[in-house]
Amino acid sequence: MSICLSNLSADVALEHVAQSKREMGPASPDPSSFVADSAAVESALGDFADKLPRPIDVVVNDAGRRRHAADIACHVWNGSLPRNSVFALSEGLYVSSPEFTLAQQSSQLHQAALCQLLGRYLGTWSPKEGAPKGQCARAPLTSFEDIKAFLAEAGRFRGKDNLKLAMAYTCEGAASEPETSFQLALCLPPELCGLNLEQPIMNYKVDLSTKSKVLYPADSIRIDLCWRDKRFGMEYQGEGHGTQLGADYARWFAAREEGYELWFVAKEQLASAEQMLHIASEVAVRLGSDVDTAAWPKVDELQGLLDILGGREHPKPLTNAELRDRRASARKKRRGIEGNASSHLLIKP
Repeated sequence: MSICLSNLSADVALEHVAQSKREMGPASPDPSSFVADSAAVESALGDFADKLPRPIDVVVNDAGRRRHAADIACHVWNGSLPRNSVFALSEGLYVSSPEFTLAQQSSQLHQAALCQLLGRYLGTWSPKEGAPKGQCARAPLTSFEDIKAFLAEAGRFRGKDNLKLAMAYTCEGAASEPETSFQLALCLPPELCGLNLEQPIMNYKVDLSTKSKVLYPADSIRIDLCWRDKRFGMEYQGEGHGTQLGADYARWFAAREEGYELWFVAKEQLASAEQMLHIASEVAVRLGSDVDTAAWPKVDELQGLLDILGGREHPKPLTNAELRDRRASARKKRRGIEGNASSHLLIKP
């Protein structure tokens, strides 16, 4: 008899293990041994008892084994369990792998929020109370290759299409949550009220020449969002950047010396749909794109997306029918614009 942490509890446990740099290998327990008994859960938690919020999420493989309790949230996974889906934390205590945890969340989170979660798992940061900027550095929890391997073995499950959609629009390598929010606002498709721009490379490394090192004494710099072929990048300026303006200006001049143009966005812009629409218009010009601004989301629609990405709103996920309707509406809008030359609002360099 054992328990397997899932959903939010698995997410918290995985981040805690990553922060502590604790070794954790895949295990192959019998899923039929997973239980949701309160006493068994508390007994198995050990050192994790004070690290997990209540209720504690656990998973079982059969609805008949589901149990309801005030301090336990029991989830059922009826599909097959691919290899490396579960890690062992201690005797009788297991945790869902990052790929399995994403699959569990894929039907419960709004599609944009799922993209945000995926961005964190593919990124190099972890939320941590008391740490500078509220986060600490760590290695990515998963990769596109590992998620694809999980999906190939898992068969059908509720939310699988949502996870595939998230993989198509989320970039790996973000070093903070706002970086992922900015990337998603720019790149998500119209049905999710995104601006559908070309995806950047996150935290792209630029090696510095001897001349650039005079401006910025380092071997290289990283650009938060970089469109490498356009020699163009965007930098998110968090609250801590106000104390390091000198270093930021030095990085800007070094990037310019290497042929890269850098623009900056701050927390206030990332929370404002009006400002983000203006910024996206300018980015589209810089990328050399012909963008139909009339097909972009309205201000209130984009604001809704920004609020989801910023954790200020927590709507239910869109159904497949709602997604299809939104895609059809976007196509109809584009066709209507293309058929009426007077309505063209093209941005050109």
